[in-house]
Amino acid sequence: MKCRIDEIAKLQPGQLLTRIREVDDPDVSGYVVYSGKHFLADSFQFESDDGKQDKVIRTEEDVMLVEPGMLLISLTTNKAVIVSEAHEGHLLTSNYIRVAYDSSKIDPNYFCYVYNESDAVRKQIAMNEQGASLVSRLSLQQLRKFELLCPALEEQQRVGAIYRLQQKRELLQLEKIRLEKLAVHALLNTYLQGRN
Repeated sequence: MKCRIDEIAKLQPGQLLTRIREVDDPDVSGYVVYSGKHFLADSFQFESDDGKQDKVIRTEEDVMLVEPGMLLISLTTNKAVIVSEAHEGHLLTSNYIRVAYDSSKIDPNYFCYVYNESDAVRKQIAMNEQGASLVSRLSLQQLRKFELLCPALEEQQRVGAIYRLQQKRELLQLEKIRLEKLAVHALLNTYLQGRN
């Protein structure tokens, strides 16, 4: 059975940073901006350590914050993730869409699987991308109309659990490879230093 995203969830864009009035007062709450590196970490991918500090916005205004378990779609990568506890309280920007899903209709891990991996969604994204620039964006209206395959909730939960485990497994394999490289480099450096 197919369902449209607007039948199973409400979509809400994050906030435009330019519309948030910042204050220069260390006593005012500061919010770390949820960024691409946080999204990568929530996607079980290595985040690049570019040495940059996280952007912090200090404001007295009410702002939209991410919560653990929140389902997000990135408008820059056209991928979906579930926010981890590590990013609780980060400021949600307009680069992301919050997917407030009905848990009686869709499993969040299954949503991520279908949205990220299905050919049907890839085709819908390609047909609806706006702009001729390198960064094409989908509109909220277009996303609401996207159709997903929505089997019974029990089946969604099984597929979603397998997908999440596979993502974790891939990350662990990449981490193992990275650590092996570091160990080999350290061993070779020690060997070469000993020959001098």
